[in-house]
Amino acid sequence: MRLSRARIIVYAFILSILALWINNQQSGSKPSQTEHAKIQQSYSWQSSQSTAWQIDRQKPNEQTTIQTATWHYQEATQQSDFTQPVITLVKPEGTTTISSQNGQSLNDNIISLSGQVVISQMPNQDKPGQTQLSTLSTDKITYNISQGDLHSDDKITISQPTGITTGTGLNANLQSGYYHILSDVKGTYHIKSE
Repeated sequence: MRLSRARIIVYAFILSILALWINNQQSGSKPSQTEHAKIQQSYSWQSSQSTAWQIDRQKPNEQTTIQTATWHYQEATQQSDFTQPVITLVKPEGTTTISSQNGQSLNDNIISLSGQVVISQMPNQDKPGQTQLSTLSTDKITYNISQGDLHSDDKITISQPTGITTGTGLNANLQSGYYHILSDVKGTYHIKSE
């Protein structure tokens, strides 16, 4: 009887060790709540040579296209970093293209561009007398997509069919066509002879 009691104790001991080992294996493979939160925060994706479109069903004649050489997205901060972005805004009144060497967006609303920033506007061909390209060049600019606002503290050059305007700093709105050069404004204008 003693031998069977000893066997039972040994078997119980072995089973308890086995149960502890299995429990440790399962808890070791599942991340804790904190580890799971860290994994979610570090979630991101990237793409190369990508194109993204935004088309509103209510306004089918308007669309936004973003093309990039590389695009890195951070889920936790909703921040994108991209290289060689080209943003194209197509509207009934014309097409606006914004390009630069580097870019960053926050919450898919505020885009900061740097390195050879060029903004080109081509009016719709249906508008008589306004079929020439206008461009704005600077080194850094911030664009608020929802409001259409542009802001820069750097030197800017605006080339239009009627002349060239240079200055430092800019507040502008792509939707209304309003722009204000903040300082050091100089202009060279071409007078058309009729």
